[in-house]
Amino acid sequence: MHEHTDSSPTRRGVMKGIGGLAALSMSGATFSQAAAAVDNPLASDPHTADTYRAIVDAIIPRTPQLEAELGAEHVPGGLDVELEKFLIWDFNHFQEIRAEMVTEPGLLGGVPDGLMPVSMFETGLDVTGSGSVLDALLDLADISLLDLVSSLDVTGEELEEHLTLGPVERHQVSFADDVESASGPADFDLVVETATETTHRVLQNYPYAPAFTLVFDVVAAEFIALGKNEDAISRDRTEFPGGGTFTQLSREDRLRCLWSIVDGGVVDRLDDLLSPLVPDVGILKYVVMAVNGLHGFGYYTEWSGLGETKTNTPNERTLATPPGEVQSREQSGYPGPQPGYAANWRHAVEGGFDDPDVDQLDLSGDLTGDDVLDGIGGDT
Repeated sequence: MHEHTDSSPTRRGVMKGIGGLAALSMSGATFSQAAAAVDNPLASDPHTADTYRAIVDAIIPRTPQLEAELGAEHVPGGLDVELEKFLIWDFNHFQEIRAEMVTEPGLLGGVPDGLMPVSMFETGLDVTGSGSVLDALLDLADISLLDLVSSLDVTGEELEEHLTLGPVERHQVSFADDVESASGPADFDLVVETATETTHRVLQNYPYAPAFTLVFDVVAAEFIALGKNEDAISRDRTEFPGGGTFTQLSREDRLRCLWSIVDGGVVDRLDDLLSPLVPDVGILKYVVMAVNGLHGFGYYTEWSGLGETKTNTPNERTLATPPGEVQSREQSGYPGPQPGYAANWRHAVEGGFDDPDVDQLDLSGDLTGDDVLDGIGGDT
């Protein structure tokens, strides 16, 4: 594991900039559903697992250098609480595709309004018979290398040199049943093969999580070919052995690479190559923002201490870990629910509410019941 020994920002400092996204979830899942995914083993192919582990490691790394200064509670990172499971589960529950929404193209290749073609959701990427990963992607996209590089600032050789999907030899997504004769939520077959193992799952939601990791490798290859990486790449397979090009980047460069999807024009340049990998390339920008927010949501709540009650309704959850020992609470110094915490929030604004431009609030009285709407409930 790479450990930075410089005076890195504290984890809370890193997360503060994306705190506004902390409750963002691509799936719209309930807290208990998402928490259960992190609590239980998650079947995943090694490429998907290690790619998300690399993202978790970049956003919330272990910080052993902070132990002497701030305490042992500031050392654990996202991998210590298995946040990669949270991301994989959430992205795989992002979109339910109903059979009624999908159809085969008509005789003239057209698709009726309001429907989507079957091909939009099916992917068959086979690296073994294509010579290289780039060749396999070009075959899948049905474009030539000349068509691709005409929109890029790199040559095909440069892109091919850096592009790898790690151990992945085949990635296939298909409808598990005849979607034309089915109704209701469609089931998807997901098969990911390496030289030594095959992961086969049937999912009712579209398997976005593994698809996104393929995209991250392609984007990373162009990122490196353009010389945008500020640190040397590492081909050491010990930390993320199942990963591809993306995992070869340093922590900081992984984040720079992801952000290039948002404001670097990558999606436009690589649109033809990426389109067969995900049903809607346009969502990739939101995916990157969600990746940031989901880390905050998972790490800085008490879910890691809820034990077997994570899947219960909120009023039935109990901490299996002593309140002060939950990781997020240890790090923040929050002792758990205490009298007065709900009202004592002036510290959130520097100087309290002394700013003359801010309407003054009278917080001198009893705040009990301020969250109850007037006229509801009557006298009880």
